[in-house]
Amino acid sequence: MAKNQLLCFNVSVNERPDFLKIYYQLTANFVFLIHFILVCIVTVGWLIPQLFYLHITLLLAILFSEVIFGYCPLTRMEYALRHKLDPTILFDKSCMVHYLRKWRGLPPRPTPTTNATFFKKNSFLFILIGLGILSFLYKIFLG
Repeated sequence: MAKNQLLCFNVSVNERPDFLKIYYQLTANFVFLIHFILVCIVTVGWLIPQLFYLHITLLLAILFSEVIFGYCPLTRMEYALRHKLDPTILFDKSCMVHYLRKWRGLPPRPTPTTNATFFKKNSFLFILIGLGILSFLYKIFLG
């Protein structure tokens, strides 16, 4: 057996050992679960006083990630793992949009052919900033 095949480099999905497929599947599912929990905390964490500081920390981390990288590292990690299982699979840029479209039976969004405007390109950042402001206002006036 060649060294490349032993180390699972340059082999198709069907030739990979079963334990490696199981590892990729379990790891991708674990990353998705952590990602889903973090999205839930960012979405409703401002309503739960015990999670407020975690919520603000996650908002800042997401804002930093979007500004510096332009994407979510957890989304990239999960997609890379799922791509190793099935190289033909297509993904959206957003994890949540991808799964919402998948659960509704819709294909992934096509790649835009025109350049997006500043507001369309950065709409996620505006949502995060608005959520952060609302969180602080809630904490100040009602918390």
